[in-house]
Amino acid sequence: MTTFVLGVGVGLFVITCLWFFSALIFLISLRINKKVGFAVIIIAAIITVILISVPRASESPKLFEDKPYDHLFIWRLILLILIAASSIVGLVGYIKFELMEPIRPVRVTSWIY
Repeated sequence: MTTFVLGVGVGLFVITCLWFFSALIFLISLRINKKVGFAVIIIAAIITVILISVPRASESPKLFEDKPYDHLFIWRLILLILIAASSIVGLVGYIKFELMEPIRPVRVTSWIY
């Protein structure tokens, strides 16, 4: 039995969300005149190719199984490493550029009532 999200399979839902958010980032980058949008589309295409190349699970039930084995362990491990690395990079960037930014006092020369 397959799992459905909003009436479609999980894989199609993930790819649809990926392309929706990449298109949204592309449109936002066009509005703010940054060149990030093209890189996001290329990254989304690469992730889509990777997700399509991952083998699907068999839908026919097996009669017997000797030993349970997770065939997608390596892909999940790679995804976990990428998520952990991006979280660490984001945390370091947040600490460096937001929390460590010096706030200089401004002298008040006149009071306006």
